[in-house]
Amino acid sequence: MDTLWQIIKFLRAKAEKGKGERDYFIPEAWNYFGYTAFETDPARPGDIRVCPYHFFVTCLERQIFAGGAGEAAGPVGKEGSGLMGNGEAIYAMLPRTFTAWYHDRSGRLYPGTFLKSMALLPFLKELGVGIIYLLPVFATGTKYAKGEMGSPYAIKNHYRLAPKLHDPLLSGEIGIEDEFKAFIEACHRLGLKVIVDFVFRTVARDHDLIIDHPDWFYWIQLSKEDGFSLPPVEKVPPLTYPQGKALRRLYCGLVTRSYLQRFTCPPSVLAPGLWVEVKTRQRQTGENILTLIEEAFGITTVPGFSNMLNDPQPPWVDVTYLKLYYDLHREARICLGKPGPGPDPAFHGYAPFILQDGACANRYRGEQPNRELWAYLVDIIPYYQRVYGIDGARIDMGHALPPELLRTLLEKVKAANPAFLLWSEEFHPRNAANWKQHGFHLITGDLWALYKHWTEAGFMAKVIRHTLESALPVTAALETPDTPRLAYYYRDKRPIEILTLLNYLLPNSIPFLNNGLELLERQPMNLGLDNTEAGRFVLEPDDPMYGKLAFFDNYCLHWRNNDFAWMSGLLRKANNIRTRFFSVIQNPRNFLRSYSRQRRKNLLCLGYYSSQEKRGLVFLANKNLQEATEFRWRKVLPPPLRSNWELRLLYPAEKQRAWQWPLPEKGKLAPGEVIILGTGDGAEEA
Repeated sequence: MDTLWQIIKFLRAKAEKGKGERDYFIPEAWNYFGYTAFETDPARPGDIRVCPYHFFVTCLERQIFAGGAGEAAGPVGKEGSGLMGNGEAIYAMLPRTFTAWYHDRSGRLYPGTFLKSMALLPFLKELGVGIIYLLPVFATGTKYAKGEMGSPYAIKNHYRLAPKLHDPLLSGEIGIEDEFKAFIEACHRLGLKVIVDFVFRTVARDHDLIIDHPDWFYWIQLSKEDGFSLPPVEKVPPLTYPQGKALRRLYCGLVTRSYLQRFTCPPSVLAPGLWVEVKTRQRQTGENILTLIEEAFGITTVPGFSNMLNDPQPPWVDVTYLKLYYDLHREARICLGKPGPGPDPAFHGYAPFILQDGACANRYRGEQPNRELWAYLVDIIPYYQRVYGIDGARIDMGHALPPELLRTLLEKVKAANPAFLLWSEEFHPRNAANWKQHGFHLITGDLWALYKHWTEAGFMAKVIRHTLESALPVTAALETPDTPRLAYYYRDKRPIEILTLLNYLLPNSIPFLNNGLELLERQPMNLGLDNTEAGRFVLEPDDPMYGKLAFFDNYCLHWRNNDFAWMSGLLRKANNIRTRFFSVIQNPRNFLRSYSRQRRKNLLCLGYYSSQEKRGLVFLANKNLQEATEFRWRKVLPPPLRSNWELRLLYPAEKQRAWQWPLPEKGKLAPGEVIILGTGDGAEEA
């Protein structure tokens, strides 16, 4: 019996026992399927009160179990690119945030769970989502955790799911492992694939591996942890990669020598007998292993940091680097020259240490790989393939892993499932060919950064170069979990409308919906890219989420947002047009490249035409938000569509009745107005 049906049976029995008691609040927006057994409360506008067991079992039975389409189909598209059948979107989900809510009158915010997220999967499918991308769902560290919840990227145990993702409604009967299995099954029944985010370079500073393998970590004196920072490098600009002269200057600096002496040997080496006592106590009491080590030895794991020299961002206090090699790479030895004061030759006379070059294990590698650690890392993704049936993986900072380790990992993953989707966190399209050779299907790209310049001359040429010149599809992301939100950049809905529609029509790309985009969420999830500490304070001060970040705090989306209906409707319309013309869009030969990159005053233009299918479409937008723009139709339309009497107005729908053929000599777009025209089969239905 599958676990989804097992959960349905459990919820149904609970609903029968409760006899319709309604004591559980949810956002009214979650009722996308016409559920009627609810009550309203004047004190909770925008919420409905339900029996949770009855609500969820009704949703799972009617929307997923009974109406599911069976196992998701394998990837299709050119050369196994990983594009879904009709080019459906990727939805980035942080489950603990996605369905977090105030379910009772206590004022407590309950984190999101797999069960609650499962119930909203059909809603995401309605938006045109074909891939659920789960940010890390593993157990996270508690020592040095950031914020109220700790970062999902500070992983404490790769083989344990985060306990907070287990729904209390299932407690006592169904564990979190079965709840996650049911989530995957629900996705597959709806034809959705599941990609999980994996991190292999860094882990929580109190990772469970410390108990049996303290030598897999870098250690510093506890007295040096407070105020920890990387040594500055003179005559090197900020954010410089550690290579050549810059690397030599890093190792030759006097401050660096002082930095290296902060490091110490692991506890198992410092005092083997005391280490046995600490381990024994931890296994008896369950206390945090890092806390015990700090108390007994006065040492701790080193905080993580950027791999760039003179990076202004502070250290990552909640994570640490894994020791992928038992020795120091050759270039560092040469740069150091005279060995350090210690007897250990593996790290040139110093205790095992790590600097920015050590974080670039793709380039700087020792001669003694930590094979046992590598075997542990290589087995993680296959475990989730085997036990839970996930369909793909995004490998965080995969480009920084040793090539041999990455190759072995990919071979094992592909052996388990040749169609397994692989996503590289690669920002630069010029490097996509390398990832394609490794068997990856898509890259992250950097479109969100280009969109900030959408009104500038040459914008379309840059966007087209970014997508078409990539050997793999890029994620068409208006925002990401690490960047400021689209709705933060634009309070005016017109740029949002233009960019959203454009985003769905770009060549060689996959639309990417960040968790909360459908609500026009303004608060960033993280401050990782293009942001500052001030970026966390974009909400009104009286907002309960003011100053909170979903990556670290107990955060809920603004499901009562008045913009929800508008934005979710826009996403549906954009997806509808993309879906109907996807056979044209997915073939790069149909893209009218020279037409789309022409510089026209105030106009953004993009077009496709398939001579084989005899159909195409054109996107036109006035990027001037203050003045209307006029144009001649014969000049603004590409040649294949200028005299085509089948040309139809696809967007906006409310103006379709006013559309007439033949076109007048001149056309006009209001400030910030966007239209999409199409011809041939699919234009009528769109």
